[in-house]
Amino acid sequence: MPHLRRIFLLPPTLEEPFVAELWLAGTSGVLAAGETDGRLRLEAWFDLDAPAWEPGDWPERGVSLAREETIEEEDWFATWRSQAQPFAIGRTFFLVPGEPEDELPEVPDGRRLLRLPARAAFGTGSHESTSLALEILEGMDLRGRRVLDVGTGTGVLSFAALLGGAGLTVGYDLDLAAPFHARDNSRLNGLHPRLYAGRLSALCEEPLFDLALVNVVPEQILPEMPGIVARLCAGGEAVLSGILRERGRQVLDRMRGLGCAEVERREAGDWVAFRVARR
Repeated sequence: MPHLRRIFLLPPTLEEPFVAELWLAGTSGVLAAGETDGRLRLEAWFDLDAPAWEPGDWPERGVSLAREETIEEEDWFATWRSQAQPFAIGRTFFLVPGEPEDELPEVPDGRRLLRLPARAAFGTGSHESTSLALEILEGMDLRGRRVLDVGTGTGVLSFAALLGGAGLTVGYDLDLAAPFHARDNSRLNGLHPRLYAGRLSALCEEPLFDLALVNVVPEQILPEMPGIVARLCAGGEAVLSGILRERGRQVLDRMRGLGCAEVERREAGDWVAFRVARR
């Protein structure tokens, strides 16, 4: 069956919010690659009868639709999957993005295996924001703690928390497909967070959590932060990632206004992550 391919050019800093917009618009997959002029090239695939792209204010922010074309059916993820290689992430983890039936590579000494098959919607956990969140988690005592994973995606942060000794991990995501992919990854890794598709409001108000993991861009999550902080016990903590350095002050100001204090920060490239504690 043929598909519609739309090719967009945009500043790299807009990748996460624009990809989120594409998923809301009904894309079935997205591929990203860098251009020689520093812009990011995104190929988004849709059904042939998909509505026309509604640009809104994206062109003013530097996003352009470079081309739209019909492509005959093919396994267009095959090359991407074949090129996905195992990699070390954080100080102690080793992520393998191969398919479940693939032979496992040797895991380096001192690292813990996490298997996350490469899927277009949720990536493989290689983004700097995920690495920063994992590095903060690795330095925390998680034994017996109740953990809330906001925007769980692949489930990678939930899995890391369980490997660190968390007593309970609950992960949720607005994307209806995310918990199903995370559930598959859960079986593959023998780690079993509780997962659901929906909003924070679906959770009971009690019992409270000791830690919230929030690897979501500020534009999407800041309006939800009062509710997330309210789900933390006194002295509870949050790990906040998915934040561009230029937005770091805004995020911290918001968290201070909610009664949280910065405990730790880590930076990589254009990204920053914070650990904050509820006073």
